[in-house]
Amino acid sequence: MSTRAAGPSVRFRRASASDLPGEHAAFVAAQEELHNRRGAPWPGREYDPSGMWAQVQLHLLAHDGERSFVAEAQGQVAGFTAAMVRGDFWYFSALFVHPRYQGRGLGRHLLELAWDGPFRRRATITEAIQPVSTGLYAQRGLLPVTPVLGFSGCPTTGDGSEQLEPAVPAPGALREVDLAAYGFDRSVDHELWARTSARATLWLRAGEPCAYSYCDAAGNIGPVAGSDPASAAEALRAELAYQAGRQARVDIPGTATAMVKVALEAGLRLGDPGLLLLSPPDRLPTSYAVHSYWLL
Repeated sequence: MSTRAAGPSVRFRRASASDLPGEHAAFVAAQEELHNRRGAPWPGREYDPSGMWAQVQLHLLAHDGERSFVAEAQGQVAGFTAAMVRGDFWYFSALFVHPRYQGRGLGRHLLELAWDGPFRRRATITEAIQPVSTGLYAQRGLLPVTPVLGFSGCPTTGDGSEQLEPAVPAPGALREVDLAAYGFDRSVDHELWARTSARATLWLRAGEPCAYSYCDAAGNIGPVAGSDPASAAEALRAELAYQAGRQARVDIPGTATAMVKVALEAGLRLGDPGLLLLSPPDRLPTSYAVHSYWLL
């Protein structure tokens, strides 16, 4: 499909894998402009076709390509968007417009293309320092309900959970945890997480599955999910114990207070927060730490 808006020089079409280098360039330019404007330089990275950024975008294209679009101007990517659907849950994964093309309605039109019909629940995460995007989403009924707290540092505790026992992940057990933590099945996402993580663990309490956690080679922890807040917190405690003395990072919704407490007790430092937006603004998260702003 191809549509035109924002002037005759811009056209909108479905995204493809060949667009990823251009999407990455627009993403980096938008992030650098936003952070530099606020006096907080952003550490941009070169496009790596085998890196996590590309792996996540390819995953979205493979499973939700009908919700991935680019705005193209003069043969280059001026902006792009992506969304994913899991059951009756729609998550807005990305919306970035190159600074040269901002203020021309590209972002609004890209959001319209990705909105993709009626769903019972919708959500997205945006940076707290980005009021323009937050306002655009709020007009659609996506209301900011809690910060997403970024924690990082070297965990000071090596004490793992005394309540949980590690096990090899099993699809049926992961699904049950997902239904309790998120309210929907995440089977297709576990394939990506297992493939790109250095460690994937199912956690048992009294022999029964109650949580899972992932951690990559750089110490990025997530997702972590539990069938209840206490199980999620204990899974995070155990994961941080694995990383004791080494760099770790995890993003936790502010309403997951048991998990926030574990991160603070481990000596992790708070960084710039994001914002979780929900429609309707109910079912606040209490039992998971996100994988990324791209995949929740």
